[in-house]
Amino acid sequence: MLGLIAAAYLQLSAADAPALLHWAEECAGLADQLTTPMDPPAVRVPNEPILIVPFAFSGCMNELADLGRDGEAAAASIRPLLEHPDLRARSATLRVLGYFGDTASLPEVREHLDATDWFETLAAIDAIALLGGTEDVDRLEALAAGHWLAEVRTRAWAAANRLRYSSSANREPGSDPIDDKSDDERLERSLPAPGLYPLQTAEREICPSEAFRFRNRVLSRQEAIPGPAYEAPSSLAVLDGEFRYSNNGEWGGELDWREGSTDQRLITDNIVALIPLDDQTFIAVTGLVHLGFNGGALYRVSPSETGWDVTEISSLPSVPYWAAPMGDGLIGVRTDTGLIVASQDAIIGMGQCEPGPLAAPWR
Repeated sequence: MLGLIAAAYLQLSAADAPALLHWAEECAGLADQLTTPMDPPAVRVPNEPILIVPFAFSGCMNELADLGRDGEAAAASIRPLLEHPDLRARSATLRVLGYFGDTASLPEVREHLDATDWFETLAAIDAIALLGGTEDVDRLEALAAGHWLAEVRTRAWAAANRLRYSSSANREPGSDPIDDKSDDERLERSLPAPGLYPLQTAEREICPSEAFRFRNRVLSRQEAIPGPAYEAPSSLAVLDGEFRYSNNGEWGGELDWREGSTDQRLITDNIVALIPLDDQTFIAVTGLVHLGFNGGALYRVSPSETGWDVTEISSLPSVPYWAAPMGDGLIGVRTDTGLIVASQDAIIGMGQCEPGPLAAPWR
């Protein structure tokens, strides 16, 4: 499928609108097949690797983005994906609409600056850098001043400066083709292509003590909640049942709830840690490093009338190495970008590396 789509796009760079719309609809169809870690196994095609559809969707959207403004006629077909439940679909769509110069989507794109997930916010910044105008500067500067993730702050600052000070800042929004030998060419090179992987993470932040301060609390690796060993599921007794969870690297993992004859699959992903906030609320920390993929996510697990509900809190910019409770309803998660601090509702900040005794080397 991916090869056929890529080959077709190579012939479509100067094609007419109906052909562009056809392939945009192919992207939309692939998005409908995207699965998330919370999908039960029955949702997936038996014996088919779960990455096939995301890879195909990523390639499809990349090829659409490469059409640039030649693909603007396809914008209406993919614009509904801005409301898709899958983060990958929303984020890729934001960037593609930016490359298309689709100013009709600008009001919707602006709403995604307030996304709870950092990656979706990044995608909205990238789109507004291509579509927006000076009226967007204040909102971008607020993100540059206050967001918890440095990558978001950096890109919001760059986009705000471009829209405020660029020689083309007073142009009609979305009017400049991104392949001009100008600011837009430099901007294009700085934007990540819409794709499967969230972020090309920098080299791991070195913190020799593996101890981080957040507000008045210092959290060290020694306080980490042990995660499951490879092919050795862990369990946590809760009320009249237990959670069972596993981390098998590239082969995946899961979080299950077992009580009597009940066996409820909650998450299908590698569980790095399961942290209780109280006897009713837990945060599951998931992640994987494999080939080019380096990422993770946080989920809230809370009781419902039919068992347990799972709500995604946010994706993580890189795989979590360890996690620990911090008290006051917060947890700390060590990633390549440093210690990320989250509540049961959102990521709220990052810790600062503290001086102290050297931690044991990473394995």
